[in-house]
Amino acid sequence: MSKKIAYLGLGTMGRAMARNLVDAGYTVNGFDPAQKARDNASSFGVEVFSSAGEAAVNVDVICSSVPRTEHVKETYLSSSGALSTASEGTVCFDFSTISPEGSCEVAEEAKKRGVIFLDTPVGGSEPQAITGDLHVMVGGDKNAFEKNKDVLETLGKTVHYFGENGTALKMKLVANQIFSIFMCAISEGLVLGMKSGLDPVEMIDYFKTSSHPRVFDLKGDALANKDYTPTFKVDLMKKDLGLVAEMASHVNMPTNFAALAWQVFKSTSALGFGNDDQAAIREFFEKSSGK
Repeated sequence: MSKKIAYLGLGTMGRAMARNLVDAGYTVNGFDPAQKARDNASSFGVEVFSSAGEAAVNVDVICSSVPRTEHVKETYLSSSGALSTASEGTVCFDFSTISPEGSCEVAEEAKKRGVIFLDTPVGGSEPQAITGDLHVMVGGDKNAFEKNKDVLETLGKTVHYFGENGTALKMKLVANQIFSIFMCAISEGLVLGMKSGLDPVEMIDYFKTSSHPRVFDLKGDALANKDYTPTFKVDLMKKDLGLVAEMASHVNMPTNFAALAWQVFKSTSALGFGNDDQAAIREFFEKSSGK
């Protein structure tokens, strides 16, 4: 591949995605504030740098995956951020799930410097990032997206374009709203069945073959077996549901189930499961039922 890419944020998702880019033949620069993450990325062929700005020098595409809105702003807008060195015409794909408004702010700053910033959040978590089976949502300059679609197709099983900056993040928040509500409904039903004498593993085995949504394939075993190995943490979904609430307030729309799900995730975090996988919301329902 002739394109040179900077990947900023080499944590759980970033390291898997950066590795897929290296394996596909791209030249990849990398940065992460954690030395351990930099060392890990270096071991599979990423040339690591000590700042986002250094990693972004003379690259065609900048990719980023960091936890929160403030981290995206720091990654791009700080004195050592990517925009301090990015060449005019550089295209940025930000895979972070952050507020649409915050992403648009970064896009506006990038535009002033001749850089094109797109919001490209993904559906899926670590297992899908490793296998390249993510579902990529895209918002921003369509021409820039089309010219660099090959990068996204290396990382994702599907790529969907939604429109102007911010639209992909709105889609991601809606997707997480629905997914989180499904998770709550399954957990509640699972505990009700258990308290009524049913076996949780047998229940999940049934649901997998029923007409219920595919969320059972993705999270059913973890719920049934209490496998809380983190692929997407409770605290991250709690954060995303907060962003859903913000988005709903902007359009004056009540989102009652999302609000209930947010309370469940906040309560689960308060119980001490914030760094566990979102399947740990089962603990909230069990404790609430007196089990």
